[in-house]
Amino acid sequence: MEPEPDYERGLGLHRSGDLDGAAACYRAVLAREPTHFGALHLLGVIEGQRGRYAEAAAFIEQAIDVDAHVAAAHANLGHARQALGDLLEALISYQRALALQPTHRIALMGKARTCRLLGRLTDALSGYEAALDLEPDCTESLMNRGDILLALERTADGVASLRRAAACGADAERIAFVLGAIGEDVVPSVAPPGYLKDLFDGYADRFDAELVEGLNYRVPQLLATLVTRNSSRAAIDILDLGCGTGLCGPQLQPVARRLTGVDLSPGMLEKARARDVYTELACMELTDYLASRGGEEFDLVVAGDVLIYFGDLAPVFAGVRRALRSGGLFAFSVEAAEGPEWELPATRRYRHAQSYLERLAVEHRFEVVVIERAVVRSEVSKGIWRKPERPLGEGTDVHGYLALLRAG
Repeated sequence: MEPEPDYERGLGLHRSGDLDGAAACYRAVLAREPTHFGALHLLGVIEGQRGRYAEAAAFIEQAIDVDAHVAAAHANLGHARQALGDLLEALISYQRALALQPTHRIALMGKARTCRLLGRLTDALSGYEAALDLEPDCTESLMNRGDILLALERTADGVASLRRAAACGADAERIAFVLGAIGEDVVPSVAPPGYLKDLFDGYADRFDAELVEGLNYRVPQLLATLVTRNSSRAAIDILDLGCGTGLCGPQLQPVARRLTGVDLSPGMLEKARARDVYTELACMELTDYLASRGGEEFDLVVAGDVLIYFGDLAPVFAGVRRALRSGGLFAFSVEAAEGPEWELPATRRYRHAQSYLERLAVEHRFEVVVIERAVVRSEVSKGIWRKPERPLGEGTDVHGYLALLRAG
């Protein structure tokens, strides 16, 4: 059979990263031959690359109807279904790929990740180990294997896997953070931005449902109540630091003249933008954002459940104080520490002591309006530390502090 010119051209454009050009070529093929397997499959791949997972699944399903014997198509359908949250269907797709090609490494890793999301840690571990048999120096598999071993309380094996990942070129700063949280390395003063970006980009589609519904997350409502209870001001300029999917936005919008959200995760900001409550959204690390702005721009700065990724809060306090007008308010939440200042437990979320918050307030010219202890969320009894996954056991209350400070 003669090669299809448009298809061959599309393959070249696809490899070069020209998704629009490649898609146009594949569609030209389908206009003449609607059941062309390759064009259907790769149009689905392109839709997945664009983040349009429902469309991706539809194209790939059509391709599989034409030829159900291509492992890569089933693996790519698994990716789309996983992104859509259809985890059991994703698992079926990966299993079909592996039935056709047991050594398909991408399918093995996709199946392992899906098992991890479903809480099937032993199955996930087996999947990553099988992938490592095929590519022993794969840093992604080594990192995931290490995380799962830590979650299974096989600490020595988990640490060894993470250190091997570092030796193979994985992000050393990220691994040091993970090891610091379990006492195997120096505790860093802040979570690495790259770690947080990947964490929340991968979590954006499930964040609201799993955190709010699964873990009874109440910080946005609690902070809004704290602010309204202690201030009657309206039509104010508000900065939402670490805004995530925008859960604080609807709580703040009624009193906002201007509502600005900042987050380092593009995936989370996409969800925040869909709420249509923010005047402006910026994709930046929050201390960088504060340093880049002129002073005295805001009447209220809110940091809901974001300071848990900072140990040393002095740079944040300094940036917020500079951003606030005189008399402006800083409302935030932290998790409560047992020690004198701050600590990093195995949850990989920093905790802070009330006395530490009070000392920083004085040093940065804030008046303490109120600091009160509260239950801020639930914690699962078992789980995965690298990413907040589905609840796997009965939850326990996580205690924290809600604070409201006034700029002097």
